[in-house]
Amino acid sequence: MNKEQLITLTKEFIHEATHYNMDYLDRIYSKDLTIVMVDENDQVSTMDKDQTLGYFKERLDSGAPPLSEESDFLYAGGDEKLAMVLVSRTMQFNARLEKMLFTLFWQKTDIGWQVVKESSSITPA
Repeated sequence: MNKEQLITLTKEFIHEATHYNMDYLDRIYSKDLTIVMVDENDQVSTMDKDQTLGYFKERLDSGAPPLSEESDFLYAGGDEKLAMVLVSRTMQFNARLEKMLFTLFWQKTDIGWQVVKESSSITPA
């Protein structure tokens, strides 16, 4: 997959995730998903697919407004099987404005491209 296709795919992913499209998220996240988050104190937390879907479902059910789609793509590259995107985002998260640096690992599966791994570094904006 080329850079432009990766950015387009990731923009779609960000849009659907920030608007809590649960069917899309269930399809786009791999069953083997692992998300690793590191905060400004180097505290590490992780979530699997079920926990991640639960987080978005909770936001949806509570009537939370969509998250920001503001994104700055720093890197996008890969081949026909595996790709990586690095994106910087600023959004209201955890009850404060935060700058988040995401690394997304996309893998081509029998049902299409899926996010298999994600990491984020989170600091106050």
